[in-house]
Amino acid sequence: MAEDATPKPILFLLDREFEDGQLPGQRFFCRHSLLLEGALSSIDGLDTHLDVRRIGFARPRREVIAEIGEQDQSLPKLVLPQGVHSEHANGAHHERLYVSGAEPILAALNGLLGIPVAHP
Repeated sequence: MAEDATPKPILFLLDREFEDGQLPGQRFFCRHSLLLEGALSSIDGLDTHLDVRRIGFARPRREVIAEIGEQDQSLPKLVLPQGVHSEHANGAHHERLYVSGAEPILAALNGLLGIPVAHP
């Protein structure tokens, strides 16, 4: 994985544990964010190539809105630096592409950073 002067992609994940006000008295994790947490901890150097931001469950998710607008606050999201493209992008905001969902994010990171792919 090569390092360059391009700003790092932003990886938005839900907090590792969170509460949902609609389901009081329980703690949860997001299985999609957890898959990416596993990649971050297992693939050497991956975390150094990303700006990882863990976000609380409650909406509005202001930090996400600041980067990609209000239209889609679901997580996880990978927000690409301006001018960086990926065939896995499924949204755009102010000339920046973003990728939604754990599997598409992993595929995008394979294309962008050369991380390994999951065995079929």
